[in-house]
Amino acid sequence: MKALVKFELYKIFRQKSIYIALVVMLFLITLSMGGQFGGSSTSDYQSWEGELTEEKVESADSAWQAISAKYDGEDIQWSEEDRMNAGVLEAISNLHFREMQRAEKAEALKEYLYTAEQNGGRGYEQRKAELHLSMLESFRINQFYYSRGAGEVIDFVNTFGLVISGAMLLVGLASIFSNEYATGMDQFQLSSKLGRKQLVSAKIMASLMYLALVVFIWEVFSIIHQINKYGGGGWQSPMQKLFKYSHSPYAMDLATYGFVQLGMHLLGAVGLVAVILLVSALCRHTMLSFLISGTLFALPIVIVNILKIDITWLTSILQFSMTKVMAVEVLFMDFSTINVFGLPVLYPFVAIAVMVALIVLCLSLLYGTMRRKEVI
Repeated sequence: MKALVKFELYKIFRQKSIYIALVVMLFLITLSMGGQFGGSSTSDYQSWEGELTEEKVESADSAWQAISAKYDGEDIQWSEEDRMNAGVLEAISNLHFREMQRAEKAEALKEYLYTAEQNGGRGYEQRKAELHLSMLESFRINQFYYSRGAGEVIDFVNTFGLVISGAMLLVGLASIFSNEYATGMDQFQLSSKLGRKQLVSAKIMASLMYLALVVFIWEVFSIIHQINKYGGGGWQSPMQKLFKYSHSPYAMDLATYGFVQLGMHLLGAVGLVAVILLVSALCRHTMLSFLISGTLFALPIVIVNILKIDITWLTSILQFSMTKVMAVEVLFMDFSTINVFGLPVLYPFVAIAVMVALIVLCLSLLYGTMRRKEVI
């Protein structure tokens, strides 16, 4: 088996197209992320970092009032120092506002549950509210740090990371079975019943190793680039500090969410690998395999982000597609659940279940397809 896996890895990595695609994408991404950062830096945050107490919030408000008074009614340009300080003070105000929103939402849920209990209610909506309340009460949004670098690393996954993983998997794996038909190798490989199963297993293992390497490359690239540009601190900040996650009910700091996000991305990518392998096994032409797999990967993006088709049931289903799971962010941006026999199940757990089912289904069909193929 080890020899088969090595041979399959050799066939994947001998494709010049994967190196060209990777270099071109990383080059274009580097250009798009270039330029000088014009915001606050670590030094501007140092005197404010740590737990965001009421005293610190009041001091920040007073400092903001003092800066504003200097330019009140004056048509003059703000100094660079005041502009930087104002950015930090605004960030403090925003974080404190999100903590207030969290507390207000928790109080509203308590009132709702109290009313529901008085009325004898104990259905899905009440269970959903109880889950939401327990999540909101499990954390506080009160840790303030300069986290631009950490935020950019996290944002890279659902933008450039998604594109790189999808493109590299399509380019590297679309021909993994279909190319055997073109070269006539399929007849040799299908001559043994035992060999068929070993062959499929070797291709799966090689594909997963290729996936792991692709993700490792762009993740290291992202970390090095963002830390070099913005610094590597702030990972202890709550994930709610990032604007898109400001309403998230998950009690995670940026470091924890970063690992969870990467794990979810990998799970979705394994789902894409399984789909690509199955399509490649069913198609005798590499280009057809590439087009079908590419369409399945891009369709959720086209429907939701480009065409912006607003059909509730369709949008809900697509949230659990392999593409959206690879993007990850929509699963954690808000409190969202699915009603499963009267029990509220959070989106991330639904996504995990869907991906596991997709992977098992595709791999079962793949083994079945190769087992039933006949030698001509």
